[in-house]
Amino acid sequence: MIPNIRITAARLVALLVLAALLCAGVQAAVAAEQTLIMSMGSLKYENATDPTISSEIVQGTGWTYPHYYTHYAPLIEQDTNGKIIPWLAESYEVSDDHKTITFRLRKGIEFADGTSFNASVAKFNFDRILGYGYRDKTRLTLCAPVTYYDSSEVLDEYTLRVQFTQGWLNIARDLTTLAYYYGFISPRDVEPAWSIKGVLKPEKMNNGLGPYFVDENETIPKEKVVLIKRHSWRDDLDFHKPNMDKIVLTLIADPQTAIIALKKGEINFINRYNSPTMDSLLELEKNPDISIKSRTSSNTYFISTAHWKVPFNGSDGILLRKAINYALDREEIAEGAFFGYATPATDTMFLSPLLPDVPECCHKGYEYNIDKAKQILSDAGWKDADGDDILDKNGESLKDFNLVISSASGLNWMPDTAVMVQSQLKKVGIDVKIQTLEPNLFSEAQKNGNFNLKLDYTRPNPMTFQLKLFNSSLIVSGTYNDSRYVNENNTLGNIVHQAGIATREDERNEDVCKACDILYDDAGIIPLVHPMEYAVISSKVKGYEFAPGWGEYEHVEECWIEN
Repeated sequence: MIPNIRITAARLVALLVLAALLCAGVQAAVAAEQTLIMSMGSLKYENATDPTISSEIVQGTGWTYPHYYTHYAPLIEQDTNGKIIPWLAESYEVSDDHKTITFRLRKGIEFADGTSFNASVAKFNFDRILGYGYRDKTRLTLCAPVTYYDSSEVLDEYTLRVQFTQGWLNIARDLTTLAYYYGFISPRDVEPAWSIKGVLKPEKMNNGLGPYFVDENETIPKEKVVLIKRHSWRDDLDFHKPNMDKIVLTLIADPQTAIIALKKGEINFINRYNSPTMDSLLELEKNPDISIKSRTSSNTYFISTAHWKVPFNGSDGILLRKAINYALDREEIAEGAFFGYATPATDTMFLSPLLPDVPECCHKGYEYNIDKAKQILSDAGWKDADGDDILDKNGESLKDFNLVISSASGLNWMPDTAVMVQSQLKKVGIDVKIQTLEPNLFSEAQKNGNFNLKLDYTRPNPMTFQLKLFNSSLIVSGTYNDSRYVNENNTLGNIVHQAGIATREDERNEDVCKACDILYDDAGIIPLVHPMEYAVISSKVKGYEFAPGWGEYEHVEECWIEN
C-alpha cells in the first residue's frame, strides 16, 4: 500500500503545482485584460482642457468626458439609488435657513502631482467655478447653486462653509447633480497662481483628483482617448478603488455600428448617451455574449399642446386636451413604441412618481378610457358633420394637426411614439400629421410655438427644477388665456419659484400641489411614459451600476472583466 500512497502523493503534489501555475496564469491574464473599451457618440477633447471654465466664457476651456476620470471628485455624491453619500467630504451640515452648507473634508486627498487638497483649495474652486467659470453659462441659469452662489469661507484646514444668497430644501442634492461643480484643479496650476480668472498651465491639464490621466501618445484626435490608471489618493485611503488599468473612449457615432463592434469584441461597453435603439434590444437580448442592464427611470416623455391658441385655448380647449389624455393607451405605447422598456405615465402630470420629493397630490392623471374621451368631445360640441370620421365644430375640423418631432439621433424614440399617438387619436376622430424637423428647426418651433402638438421629455432633475423647466420652456411659448397663469400673485411661474426656494417641506409641498393641480386641471401637457434606462455591455463586464442621473459618468472604472 505504501508505494501506492507515494504515487498518489506525487500526483497530488504535481496537481497542486499545476493548479498553482494555472491559477497564476489566469490571474496574470485577468490582470492584463483589465481594459474597458467604451464607444462614444462624440469626443469633445481637443479644444477643452480646463474643466473649471465654460467655453462660452473662455475659448479652449470647458468640461469634456475624459474629465470624469482625470478630475471629477465631488464633495458629496449620489449612489445608484439616489442616496447622498460622502466623497471628498466625510460629512456635511445644512443650516436651518438652508442658505449655508458646511463640509468637513477628508484628510489625505492629493492631486496627481502630490499637492494636498484642503478647504482653501476647495474655496478656490467654488469661487472659480460658481463665481466665474460657469456663472454666465446660459443653460445653467435655472440651476440654484449657480444662481444663488454667494461665497465660501475656510473655517479651518479641512472645513469649508459655502454660502448662498437664497436657501432651498434641495441644496445638498442639487450640489450633487452637475459635474461642472467638481472638476477641481490646483490653484497653483493657474497663472497667476490662486487667481480665479487665471489660465490653467497646459502641462497641468491632467493634474486632477481623478485616478486616470490621458495618454497623449496613444490618444488619436477625433478617434479615441486613452486613459491610464495612476496611483491616487483613492488607493491610499482605500476609497472606491478603480479596477480598470486602462479605459479607452473610442468614437463610434452610429449606435448600430457600435452594436456590431460589441458583437465582434472590439468594444465591451456602449456609452448610454449613445445607446442602441430600443428595437435593437430584442435581438441583443438573445445574445449570451451581451448583457442588457435596465431600470425604471424618473424621466417622463410627454406631449406639449399649443394651449394658447385655437382649438386648444379657453375652456373648450381644456376639454379637448383632457379628451386626448383619455384617448391615449399608454400601455400600448410602452409595449409598441418602447418594446417594454417603459412604464405608462398614468399617475402623474409631468412629474415622475419615482422622484424622491414628489408629494402624493401629484400622483394623479388620466387613465385610458376611449368612451370617456368620446363623450367629452361630444359634450364639447365636436361632431362628425361630413362623415369623414374626423370631428368638426362651428366649421372647424380636428384635421391636419401637426405633431412635431425631432430627427435628432438621440431622440430616436419619437417616430414610433408619434405613429402610435397618431393611430390612437384617429379612433376618437382627431387627425394628426407627423412633422419631423431637424434639431435646430425643432428648437425653433418650440421657442416660437409653431406647433399644435409636440413630443417632449424631461430629465431626472429634482422636482422643483423640473417644474421650472416646464414653466420656462412651455408656458412662455404663448399667452395663456386662463387667469391662473396671468394673475400676478398666482402664476404658475411664481408658484414654482416659491416651491423652489422653500426652506420647509410643508411649505414646498403646498406650492408643488398648487402647481400640480394647475397642470392636472388644465391638461396643458399630456404625459405618455416613463422610459427605462438601459446599458448594453459585454457579458464579461461585471460590477456595473447605474448612475443616479443621466448616465454621464457611472464609475465604470470600478467594474471588472471576467474571462
